[in-house]
Formats: sequence, structure tokens, C-alpha cells
Amino acid sequence: MKKLIRGIFISSYLLMNVAFADGVGLPPGVTLTKLDDIQWQTSPSGREYANILGKTSAPGPYLSLVKWAPNLKALPHKHPDDRYGVVLSGVHYIGYGDQFDESQLHAHTPGTFFTEPANTSHFGMTKNEGAVLYFYGTGPSAILPVN
Repeated sequence: MKKLIRGIFISSYLLMNVAFADGVGLPPGVTLTKLDDIQWQTSPSGREYANILGKTSAPGPYLSLVKWAPNLKALPHKHPDDRYGVVLSGVHYIGYGDQFDESQLHAHTPGTFFTEPANTSHFGMTKNEGAVLYFYGTGPSAILPVN
């Protein structure tokens, strides 16, 4: 009996995975975006970004990915909204203040959660490995240069 129940459970699980694998049969309101289907755009700063949910420029919540190429630098800036980030890959270096100061950078490795409070000046960079960051916030947001 246990083998029969286990077999039914495994079969159901496999059928559900097959049915939902390409978004077919998903309940209304469920979104599925595969990594290969993400639409990347290039910002004027040279970073690539993808809006996963919402848009940073529009009112409401947003989720975005930001790819930092190797050896990229962001001069001091701030955002009008609170932002929450996670480093997905690479190492991202961030410092706080109105002047770029490499000695004040903190290394954020994959899995690091960090915050960027509204109107807090900060700066960042990557070294040889680049980085991919995940951000959550409530728009509208913007990048406001300092000085």
C-alpha cells in the first residue's frame, strides 16, 4: 500500500512538473519567466538591467536585475525610494557618502543582502569578476547624481 501511495505521489508530482514546465496549465495570475526569456536593456551607465516585475520609473513595487560588467564604477548617487538588494553572483563593492572613496568600499559576495535607504548617497564598483544584483523597491525610483 505504501508503494502504491508513493507511486501515485511521484506520478502526480512528475505530471504537475511537465504540465507547468512551459507555463501551460498555470493558474490565472501566475507568472513564469525563464532565465533565457529575460529581456535585458543597457542603461546609459553601461550596466544591463531587466525589469522582472513593474518598472523602476513607475509607481508601485518593482523587482529588477542589474548586471555590472567587470571593472565598472558608479559615482556617488542616491535614490528617492528605499531599495533592497541581494548579490546573485560576482562581488559588488559599495560605499556610502558624497565622494567616491575606494578605501570605504565594502565587498558584497553572492547571497549578501543589503539596503539602500532613500536619499542616502552611495557609490559602487566591480573588479575583474563583475556582479549581478537583484533589487526590490517601490517606484517611482531614479538615479540622482550627487554633486
